[in-house]
Amino acid sequence: MPPCPPALVELLTATSRRLSRTVAAALAEDGATLGGYRVLRTLVAAPGVTMGQLGAGLHLPGPTATRVVDGLVDAALVYRLPDPADRRRVVVHPSALGRIRLARWEALVQAREQSLARSLGEQRTAELAGSLSRLLTELADDDS
Repeated sequence: MPPCPPALVELLTATSRRLSRTVAAALAEDGATLGGYRVLRTLVAAPGVTMGQLGAGLHLPGPTATRVVDGLVDAALVYRLPDPADRRRVVVHPSALGRIRLARWEALVQAREQSLARSLGEQRTAELAGSLSRLLTELADDDS
């Protein structure tokens, strides 16, 4: 019996995991995690989001989002405040140190992305990014 070719979901999963490991290794050089990078990047772009909004936007389970934010708070990269509209909720903001650290992390991630783009070529990289963006949009439309 001939081997079964990998399914699309397997290819996407394996690719995502390998890229995540590569980026995580680069971030680890500066004491960061991929989760911390993603959360801090989101908070710099949109400060003052609730934990629920943060988890939903990054597709993280609540306990994972809380654990990542706890680590960032311990490192003084983000801080929590009560939500002015609903004192029972908490909003998260990046600190000045967090913004500085994110710039370093962005440089590490960008170096990995540029290396990947060089190996794929400019046109293939653009096509891949476009295809993945469209796929993500279509899958999000299916969720609604």
